[in-house]
Amino acid sequence: MKNIATFADHAMRDPQAYRDTAEEAAEASLQAVSLVIRKLFMLLHGSYGSLFTSKFATGQMAGKHDKGAISAMKVWDAKLSRFPATVVEQAASRLAAEHADFPPNLPQFEQMCDAAMPRQTYAQQQGLPALPAPVAAQPVKVNLQERNDGKDWARRIVARMEGGDTSISLYSGKSARVALGLEVKV
Repeated sequence: MKNIATFADHAMRDPQAYRDTAEEAAEASLQAVSLVIRKLFMLLHGSYGSLFTSKFATGQMAGKHDKGAISAMKVWDAKLSRFPATVVEQAASRLAAEHADFPPNLPQFEQMCDAAMPRQTYAQQQGLPALPAPVAAQPVKVNLQERNDGKDWARRIVARMEGGDTSISLYSGKSARVALGLEVKV
């Protein structure tokens, strides 16, 4: 309590020092806000003028900045911190198309950032590791000598195909390869 009274006495004796302290505190508070949000507020103010800034104005000044604007920047910074800077900038670039007449509020801007976020697969969202690329299976080597096992017909067709016979239909060739296990039936 004594420190507050001492500070108040000091402020009464030297009001310029008090203003300087308040301005330094406001500047320090603004420096705590990310550069992306400061740029965003500058863009919104430049695009919409007092339509945007009047939403936050309280009339209470902290140095040369309005306390309401500083508070709004902190809130926007906290809410939009889950988005990468590139997403916030991309959403900001869409402002003119989606909000031509009035500036967006925080929930509307969050929706724009959600729409600009790159999509992730379920595995990426859950943090699951990616599977390695499949390795092509080596072709099966089949002995084309007749064995009397009921598949000699298929061996004869495959031997003719490998010999360059083009008179065999695609269906017959596929059936023979499936019967011998050279292809999988789909």
